[in-house]
Parts: sequence; structure tokens; C-alpha cells
Amino acid sequence: MTADGEPKSLSEITKDMGLNMSDVAAFSGLDESTVFRLWDNVDWLDRVSGRSLQSLMSSIPGIAEYSMSHAVHKRRDILIGDLDDVGLSVDLSALENAPVPQQHLLNALEAALCIVRGEPTQKTSSFIARFWGSEPDRALELVFSDEPGRGILEDPKILRDSSVDLAPRLNRKTYSFHSILAVNVIAHQVSKVTDTIEADLGFDVPARQTAFTTRGVIMGSLINSDDVELAERYRRELETTPVYAALEEWAFPTYARDSRLSSDFTLPSSLSLRNTATEVLREIAVYNDAYFYYLVSTYIPLALKRDPAFGGKIVELIQALELRGVDCRDRRIRQTCNALVRKLKGTV
Repeated sequence: MTADGEPKSLSEITKDMGLNMSDVAAFSGLDESTVFRLWDNVDWLDRVSGRSLQSLMSSIPGIAEYSMSHAVHKRRDILIGDLDDVGLSVDLSALENAPVPQQHLLNALEAALCIVRGEPTQKTSSFIARFWGSEPDRALELVFSDEPGRGILEDPKILRDSSVDLAPRLNRKTYSFHSILAVNVIAHQVSKVTDTIEADLGFDVPARQTAFTTRGVIMGSLINSDDVELAERYRRELETTPVYAALEEWAFPTYARDSRLSSDFTLPSSLSLRNTATEVLREIAVYNDAYFYYLVSTYIPLALKRDPAFGGKIVELIQALELRGVDCRDRRIRQTCNALVRKLKGTV
């Protein structure tokens, strides 16, 4: 793409390198007639065959980079237009400067479009379910965020309102794994930025669908509200309600891709939490005290039962806990953190 995002012809890309049509044909191994058909056409990427493009990318500097940039910009421009049609404006500066790969961000914008269009189809559930994962989740978080300069949408209120409307309609089927994941994803994102969806721990024996959505809301609410009492209520609930404990154990390893997603919410008997450990270490550093209390009181002890080596990162975990715990004002959090650190030091 050019500096202003306009497409470039093959001749424009190669001009500054001093390559003419014959040079490109010779280096790429393509017939001159093939290069001639593409040479001055700014839409040449839509006309070139896959094999010819591979030959060009592997032999002519700049072709591979331009091809990716062109594809990303083209999809971005289409999405921006479609989002504008439903009342959502994209902050281009925030989009271009976001610390997440552009492809993930475009996927997240497409998810926003699906949500606002409000079609409770299996296709919608299937697409949104793909955001159960650390990188896609962070991209979607930026789409829901209303923080100036960080949020990708100038005003995500329409998206949040549409999410609250769509979520219960996605969950109408008795059991659909994708719809369960999709509702969780939506509920989690909304609860990070608003208290529209409440965390309800009042079910006597919740179904997996209800329990998993409740977990997503609680995680989002902890991040949004810094409510230590909510983290404590959730911890106590796990002690008495097996379905919450099972889902809690399943959530992090699948989210971090240490384990494949399983529709029966089970994990392999032997599992190293390498990616989970990396994600937990990140979250210890970036999230608030309430979420930190959830980690030290609930998830990390549960994870250590599954993988006592914590993905080979016990030493890093001890260091992160000591560094983070010393800054907590709440005595209960400090005591829980210190007790966990003492236990961990006894294993190394």
C-alpha cells in the first residue's frame, strides 16, 4: 500500500528497485506475458494466481510485505464501512497503534459487527466462540473498551447494548458448546466495562452453561470493580459446588492453549501448564487487587494440584507474587499471598 493506503501496481512496487518487467519475469520465473497482464494494474493482487504470487513473493523484495499490507487494509476498509452503517465509528489511530496484531483486531471488529446485527445464528455463535483465547480476547477487549486512545471504537455503547440483547438469544438451545463459549465471551467483555450483567452465584446446582457464563461475568466484574468480597464469595462457591471447580480448572489451560477445547469440559490427565503460567504471570502484574486475590486464593492453588511444577515457572511465580503482594493494602490479600509463597518455597 502507498502511504495514504491506496493500492499500488506491480510496476510501482518494483520501480524504486530499478527492476523492469523483464527483470521481474526473469527473477520470478514467470512468463513475460503473465507479468505484462499484471504490470500496471493496481488490482493485480486480485488477478494473480496463488502459484504466481508465491513466485513473486520469493524473488522480488517488497512483494510479500505489500501483499499482506494490502490484504489487511482492504479488509479493514470494508469492515470500517460496514460498522459505520450500523452506527459504530472506528478510531483509526487506536486501531493502528494497538499492541495486538491487526489481524486479531479485524477479527474482533467483525465480531462486533455480528453482535450489533443481532442475528442469533449458529454461525454467529461459532464465530464469537473463537475469542476464547488470550490473544483474541485481548483484541476483543480493545473493541469493547471506552478508554480514549485505547478503545478501537469511538463509542462502543451500541455494541455493549447489543451484546446484552444478543447473549440470552444465543443460549436458547438446550446444549451447544459454541453458544456456551459465545455467551461467556460476550458476558465477560460487557462485565469488564459495565455492571449491566450481574454475577449471580445464587443457583443451588447450576448447569454448566449457567456456571460458565457466571464465571465469565465474575472475572470481568473483578477486573472492572476491584471487589475483593466478590472474589471471596467465588472462592467459597468453588469449595461447595463441584461444577464451578471443574470449570475453573478447565478455563485457564484452554484459554492459554495448553489444552484443546473439549465440549465436555475435561482436561487430559497429564498436562503441563506452560502457557497458563505465562498468562497468570502477566495477569499478576497488570490486574487489580481483587483479581490478584482471586488468583492467589482460588486459581493458583487449583493449578498447582494439576501441575505442581506450574509449567516449569515456580521460581518466576514466587518472584511475581512477592513483588505484587507487598503493594496490596488489604491484609487478607497479603496473608493469602504470603501463605502461598511459603508453600511454594517449600517445593523448590
